Amino acid sequence: MNKTALLLSAWAVSATASPQDSRGPQDPPVLTGTPERSRGTGGGCTFQGPFLHIPSKTGGAEGLLVRVSPPAKPRYESGAPVAVHVISALPNVTGSIACLSEQGFVDVGFLCPGVQYRAPDGIVMKSGGSGFPPGPSGCVEAIADVLAFTTGQTRSVDGKSIQDVAGVKIADNTGVIGWSLGGNLSVHAMARFGDRLPGLKWYASWESPMLGTNEDLGNMIQPNPFYDAKTGRIDFSRLRYSAEMPIWVFPTIPLGPGRPRGGLYLDGDGNGKFNRDADFAFFANIGGPAKFFYSPTVTHEAADRKVFGADWPKHIATLAEADARFAQEDPLVAIPNVVKRFPSLSVLVFESRQNHVIDATDHPQAIAQVNAWIDAKAHWVRFNPDATYVQAIMGRKPSRVVQYPAGAKLDRNKISNLLEPEMAEGGPSDKQGMTAAVCELADRTERNNWSPKLKHTLR
Repeated sequence: MNKTALLLSAWAVSATASPQDSRGPQDPPVLTGTPERSRGTGGGCTFQGPFLHIPSKTGGAEGLLVRVSPPAKPRYESGAPVAVHVISALPNVTGSIACLSEQGFVDVGFLCPGVQYRAPDGIVMKSGGSGFPPGPSGCVEAIADVLAFTTGQTRSVDGKSIQDVAGVKIADNTGVIGWSLGGNLSVHAMARFGDRLPGLKWYASWESPMLGTNEDLGNMIQPNPFYDAKTGRIDFSRLRYSAEMPIWVFPTIPLGPGRPRGGLYLDGDGNGKFNRDADFAFFANIGGPAKFFYSPTVTHEAADRKVFGADWPKHIATLAEADARFAQEDPLVAIPNVVKRFPSLSVLVFESRQNHVIDATDHPQAIAQVNAWIDAKAHWVRFNPDATYVQAIMGRKPSRVVQYPAGAKLDRNKISNLLEPEMAEGGPSDKQGMTAAVCELADRTERNNWSPKLKHTLR
């Protein structure tokens, strides 16, 4: 498995699980690998280019490790657009699902504070600063500082600009790609530190979990049979607490023999005892030593229904704790502030028929994100790339052509016809689909063409 796949699986994608992966009928699945769809279809790619450190308070005196991967030839006469890759919760400097340098862009990868990279020759490079507290939120300011460098607002610790490092002319056309959870983090970086990167032009999202990472609606390990995609509701009348079941943690990482017992589930067979074959276990996120967070929705339902009885379990976050954490991590509430800071920001959200994490057929994460940008009156918002770009990148028409105009909102009743078909079904791979999305954003920026649909590509 390549490093990109490992990083994606570490925070924001589901694992392959089978009966022999778990110890008993109440135990959660154990991470054994990631299916291709979870790590992005299309084969991925590698970055090639120089390393440098850029200044950041989060990176200490050493700064953040950044890699600039230039194209053989710039995409435009005005220069090469720049694509910054925020890959799930742990960006890297080795590669991505799609490298835009193949299309005349400069790709930029980086490491969060305290993270290191070992080169094939054994040399170790790292970002300064501390990786504590652990978790993706510690990288938000770092993302902003990388974007400040790539938009020409700052220089490296040794005084070089991105123009100096890239070796090709840089166009005034820089954007950020949020791969999975990287989309959430990018939104927070723009909302909180947007004054550092006024030159940012566009944002592309690959199936970002804008409603949270607890996967209450079901995931690629365990569908939720008690979620109704027609209404968007979970049957919480089945909600129960089992003091005996081990708590299920997402992502599915082993916690060892000290894993706390006591978790929330939906009782499918009505016998009052959790069994993963008949019931649905809710996943919790780790929030600190011996503290686990269910989503605010599940936590509120547990409180309202008094499923814990007289004593709230000490290892489960309280209602106030869950609400406070979600208020800090919720990217949807940050979107209006992003639009205020970047009134000309253009947005394109990509999603195919099978989301790489959740199993819900109504794709609520995509609906929530697209509609939030439109409601905030973002400059230009589109769901899935123009059909002309998909065909151009694939070199042929996909099995089903998707052409949904910019500025149009989504709802669960029509989204099934607007999703890109999977690669195995004759549609674009994730690499091709996101390449089409980013090329469309950059070309529209270069040509200043913001029509809802196109008759042909702009290059």
